[in-house]
Amino acid sequence: MIQSLYARLALTLTLALSLVGLIYAIFMLTTVQKNTQYTEQTLNRDLAKALVAERNLVQENALNKQALKDMFMAYMNVNPSIEIYLLDLDGKILSYSADPGQVHRTHVSLKPIQTFLKGDAMFPLLGDDPRAENREKVFSVTPIPMIKKPSGYLYVILRGVQYDEVEQLARDKELLYLGAWVVGVALLIGLLVGLLVFYPITRRLRKLSKQVDMFRQSEFKSLPDFEVMQGSDELSQLEKNVALMAEQTVQQFQQISEQDSKRRDLFASLSHDLRTPLAALHGYLETLQIKADDLDKEKRDEYTARAIQFSNRLKDLVDELFEMAKLDTLDVAPHMEPFSLPELVQDILQQFEPNAEQLNIMLNMQGDTHIPFVQADIALIQRVFENLIGNALRHVKQGDSISVLLQEGENSVSVSIVDTGCGIANDALDKIFDPLYQVNNTHRGGEHAGLGLAIVKRIIELHQSSIEVSSVEGEGTRFTFKLAIL
Repeated sequence: MIQSLYARLALTLTLALSLVGLIYAIFMLTTVQKNTQYTEQTLNRDLAKALVAERNLVQENALNKQALKDMFMAYMNVNPSIEIYLLDLDGKILSYSADPGQVHRTHVSLKPIQTFLKGDAMFPLLGDDPRAENREKVFSVTPIPMIKKPSGYLYVILRGVQYDEVEQLARDKELLYLGAWVVGVALLIGLLVGLLVFYPITRRLRKLSKQVDMFRQSEFKSLPDFEVMQGSDELSQLEKNVALMAEQTVQQFQQISEQDSKRRDLFASLSHDLRTPLAALHGYLETLQIKADDLDKEKRDEYTARAIQFSNRLKDLVDELFEMAKLDTLDVAPHMEPFSLPELVQDILQQFEPNAEQLNIMLNMQGDTHIPFVQADIALIQRVFENLIGNALRHVKQGDSISVLLQEGENSVSVSIVDTGCGIANDALDKIFDPLYQVNNTHRGGEHAGLGLAIVKRIIELHQSSIEVSSVEGEGTRFTFKLAIL
């Protein structure tokens, strides 16, 4: 039970309230003691002077020692709460009413005495207690035998040893009684209030913990019914964040599951696409080995060319597969740098110029050729253009054109690769970016691997952008994406 948050909060609150109650009791005791000292000294301010007058301690401007002795004996029995001392002008104790051996000082400080006699002292004013080396008590004092030329002081301790013993016992009982009531009542009220406040908080936390545990038991695949309370406090924010985190976790698991399913389909397709050129390559090489002496030079050259053709097909497929796998890794990040996009496009068009001339295809760049530098990975963007233009060359015929259109926007450049080829059917537009998918019924049968557009899409996504495609059968196709400018 002590391991629960509610129990720990209750225990913490109990200890805190107990400490507060103890401090309060000590404070009250100190305050009561100060008030008692103030009252005692104020009421008995002129006690020493009254004793001198009442007991006729001064006769003919001289101290009546017999009267002083009688007063000592009388007050030891009648009023043991006070202690009377006779001091000289230096504070030396000459005589006293206490029992012999109980006085441990020979002198008392004159500073509080002089402050007392000035008449403007702030009470309680404490003076030295002759019975203890390090103790002070409230007192009353008067000069004797006369105010003008005194020979000493009558120094009266108002709260003597016997008074302290009785008061200490009463104080202990009072402290125990008062402290017990203060701590008990404060603890009870504070505990009730604290528990009433803590209960709904810990109840929501227990419920949230139970929901998270259910989510864990489902292996983070089934989203529990999180109840999010309306509010802007930290607990409501925690509930919202946990619900959002759980939702994102489920979505990520679904995405991982879908990607895993696509990856299995990809491997299944690759097994066929790899097996076909590999089997053909193996067949031609085996034929060359077995019939090497029976084949003429023309046949050997033909078989060698066909073997090289399938070898190149296999190499392209493996290269694209490794490139796709690299782009799908979680730690890949494009190397962003500024460069001139028109210059890159011009270089790539020159790269495809020979093939385009053989097919009688026109390549050109249109739009804004004087634009600011773009911020992107130049090698990856070059790969995008190569894949898109190379793909367009496979779907155009003689006399068609392929254009790269650049249009400057507010914070980006819109790039379009437009061809006037055969176009793409509407039902195929949503699938052309899938790995190994090829349009026009050439799936697994063309001269390319079918990963080019999937690679293009992944590269554009790494640049925090997206690629769109539009096409009309018989008229051509347009691929469009955006790159950020400086």
